[in-house]
Amino acid sequence: MGERILFQVVKNDQFSPVVYCHWSGDEARDICERLMIRMGCRSSDLQYTAARLVQECINNDKGNLSFGIWNADRVLTEEDGHGDGGVILIDVSDGLMEFKCMGGYWRDGDSLPKRKTYEEMDFENFYNTLKSINA
Repeated sequence: MGERILFQVVKNDQFSPVVYCHWSGDEARDICERLMIRMGCRSSDLQYTAARLVQECINNDKGNLSFGIWNADRVLTEEDGHGDGGVILIDVSDGLMEFKCMGGYWRDGDSLPKRKTYEEMDFENFYNTLKSINA
């Protein structure tokens, strides 16, 4: 059926729309890492983090399939997952991104990026990532 995964950005009691990726479940680690690097010192901004998440998920895809966004009436739970990659909540409540995995093969979260402060991020990697995205 695919490599389905759901993403949602949360900040305290606020939450973003759900971002659905049909074929990107196995790329979740890379998506999360690029998002964390891209947002840098703005990672506490829920709306901009959600928008950049969509950019990272789509990654210049030119088609009209495989990605979706829908409004949420609550924070996602494990039961909302479609299998495969499950659900990843991206918590920006304290200004540092934390990835919480529920269901699917990312359940343990061991392979997802760990929290980093702005100072710990590799900005050369940031610019190289942006160059490769825009190439």
